[in-house]
Amino acid sequence: MPNIPLLHYFKCKNTYSAGIDGMRYRITPGKRSVPGPDGQAQEESILTVDIWPDPWTLEKTDPALRRQEVCPLTEEGRQQAQTLIQQAYDAEPARWKNCPSPLDCEPWAPPADAPEEGK
Repeated sequence: MPNIPLLHYFKCKNTYSAGIDGMRYRITPGKRSVPGPDGQAQEESILTVDIWPDPWTLEKTDPALRRQEVCPLTEEGRQQAQTLIQQAYDAEPARWKNCPSPLDCEPWAPPADAPEEGK
């Protein structure tokens, strides 16, 4: 089971990132708007869990290879994030152990915008 910081660490707005073999993960605290019982939007504190393969940073990894999950910013949510990370690793251990070297591949880049016609 991956070791992640205590809930207090995330409540202090700290981000945590680490990896297991070639699986990288990042846990980021934040807020999102959700509909309240009266229909009005209200903020909910969350933990966003990002999982992606080596060798590049999250931003330089093809979005098709990334996974993102949201958990509540509670002790149960912290444990849920820890379980999600372990399950992602356990589901594909060979994938994580056989990630390419940065020498064997290029970082992902978003497609270039097509030039507008008539300009």
